[in-house]
Amino acid sequence: MQLSNIPSNPLSNDSNLPLSSLPLPFSVQKRQTKRIRQNLRKNNNFHNKENIQTSSSISNNTQFILPSPKKSKLTEFTKYDFDEFDGLEPLEDELNIDQMKETCPFCDEILPDLMSDKMKLALDRINNKQGKIEESDRIDFCHTHFAELSIVPSGIANKYPLNINFDELPHRIYRFKDDLTEIINGNAYSYYLNLAKQVYQEVGHRKAATPMMLMSRFESLRPGYYGSKGAVLIANTLIGLFINTRILTVVKSYPLQSINYIQEVLVPETAMRLIFEDIGGNSSLETARNIMIASSDFGDYVHNCDNE
Repeated sequence: MQLSNIPSNPLSNDSNLPLSSLPLPFSVQKRQTKRIRQNLRKNNNFHNKENIQTSSSISNNTQFILPSPKKSKLTEFTKYDFDEFDGLEPLEDELNIDQMKETCPFCDEILPDLMSDKMKLALDRINNKQGKIEESDRIDFCHTHFAELSIVPSGIANKYPLNINFDELPHRIYRFKDDLTEIINGNAYSYYLNLAKQVYQEVGHRKAATPMMLMSRFESLRPGYYGSKGAVLIANTLIGLFINTRILTVVKSYPLQSINYIQEVLVPETAMRLIFEDIGGNSSLETARNIMIASSDFGDYVHNCDNE
């Protein structure tokens, strides 16, 4: 083998071998080998991660999770027209409750759950009554339950007294003796004396003094919440003060009889002054008279002579 035939530089351009077939230096081969290993390692890591994510997603998909319900968002309050409920019929339970309550045997009005002793006695008297029930029984009992359901609660709301010390009335009436004497002598104005004189002038003395005419004026002569019990006590006290002492004579009572003068003039004038004192004495007799008229039904029921 001749050395002259071997080229001195294998990498020279004069070589007839292609460049890619030429052997690489050792350092270059080492770098390429290192790069290839790094690329392989990166590829292996990528595939491993992808396999883990795929398996985890598959395992997760095997669980069925219920979707959360939609939460409504309150944007505004609903407005109701409660007047529409007024026309609704009562529930069946309410009807049954009303049917269980005791009713009036005459007018079918529902009676109060807690009846007073007076109403209980009246109801027992009707239920136990033998024979035909009279019209007066019906009127009395219907008035009783009407009073307890309406008149008495209304009177309490207006602060009419449920309890009155009737024992001290005579002493209180004595304090009005001078005022009432001035009316008898014609020196003081009296609303009720003018009212009586007007009636006597319109219908005449005889007709005005009849019981029927007295009854027609009875409504305006009642002593307010003092009731018939107060009326009797006031009249008896006035008779002792003015008739028995002859202060009220036939001449002074004309055109009324003396006893009618007591009943139609002095009793309401006295009751008006009692009420004037009850409300503090700071208003007027006119105010007291209005209270007396408005409270008469209350007085007739609560402070009635029949309650004794």
